[in-house]
Amino acid sequence: MQLEQVLMNLMLNAIEAMRDANGSLTIASKATEDGHLLISVSDTGVGIAQENLERIFNHGFTTRKDGHGFGLHSSALAAKELGGMLHAESAGPGQGATFTLTLPLTSPEPPDGQ
Repeated sequence: MQLEQVLMNLMLNAIEAMRDANGSLTIASKATEDGHLLISVSDTGVGIAQENLERIFNHGFTTRKDGHGFGLHSSALAAKELGGMLHAESAGPGQGATFTLTLPLTSPEPPDGQ
């Protein structure tokens, strides 16, 4: 369920970023040699300023007028709970963005052997 929520949030954010233009949304996945699954959600939307890439996953941070700043934060936390991480890249405003979810191909060990 967490995986679906993260992917849905990333796709909805990408769609929102392209609201004012005809853009494209690309979802790609690949397995790495070191046992991880990479799932990328890329858009050709408004992009992300470099200074915001540092803060994009902070609780309450948003650049949208109607945003709450909870979606990317909760997605990053969910990725961590799944044993992975969430990363954002953008060449800057007007250049689109790519969010990459990295997950282990095997289940993470439960804490304290539970």
